Parts: sequence; C-alpha cells; structure tokens
Amino acid sequence: MKRNNAGIFFAVITVLLLFSFPLAGCAGAGTSGVAATASTASAGTTMTEMTTAAGAAADTTASATTIAGNSVQVICKNNKFQPDSLTVKAGTTVTWVNQDGYAHTATSGTSPDARSGLFDSGKINAGGTFSFTFDKAGTYDYFCIPHFSLGMIGKIIVTQ
Repeated sequence: MKRNNAGIFFAVITVLLLFSFPLAGCAGAGTSGVAATASTASAGTTMTEMTTAAGAAADTTASATTIAGNSVQVICKNNKFQPDSLTVKAGTTVTWVNQDGYAHTATSGTSPDARSGLFDSGKINAGGTFSFTFDKAGTYDYFCIPHFSLGMIGKIIVTQ
C-alpha cells in the first residue's frame, strides 16, 4: 500500500492555517516603549474621525510622556497604546493611529462596563485614525473594547 504524503501534508497545513489566522490578531506581545509623533490634526475640532493609508504615520520613540504642542499621536500596536500614559496641555488634539492589521477602539472610561461617554472612536480599522481634543484639565482613562482583557488601556492627563 502506497502512502499519499502530499495529501496529508496539505491537510495538516490547511488545518493549521484555518486555526492560526483568527488567533493572530489577539497575540499581542509587544514592547512597552513610549512612542509619540507630531500630528497635523486641526485644533479646535472636538471630535474627528479620519482614515489614512496604512503605515502613513511615523513611529518615533520618545523618552518622556509629556508632550508639548497642539497635537500628538498615540500608536495602537501589538494590542498596546504607545504611550499608554500621556500628559498634554488643555486644547491638545490626541490622534490614535492603528498600526495593527486588525481593528481597535479608543473608548473613554475604565472598562467596557464603566464607559465615561466622553469619547468613543468606534472601530479604528487597520491604518485608520481617530482624533479627540481635550479642552479641560483632568485625568482621562480609556481602553480598547476588543482588547481590554489583554490589558490594552491608557491614560491622558490634561494640564492647564
């Protein structure tokens, strides 16, 4: 009796591919480095949702989480917000940039059961962005709805 090794090989590969792709988006072992770049989002806009081409945003590593300027970016990558804590001045527009190959959200509050209602990006698809201008001093917690259980949480501290 002759074995059909090619058939078995293709069957094994097919099964592995079918089960590995849905899980790839939830792996999320990333770095905890601080990343922030300048953004050209218009000031004065309270909430804006924008879509950009994948990879359009630069990913520059910074050594501090206090950012000067009217606009900054938070990178969504490897199921982490980078930086996960950011201090900005009132009137600053924060733009979340999704550099992963799957959707994230930026939702204000401490958990899916404790949303504050201040902002909710909805789905930020791969390569997409979401912007929000923080006009009042305070501490604003936020999280990613589908990846909250993986620890995808962040904080924006707004000063005068």
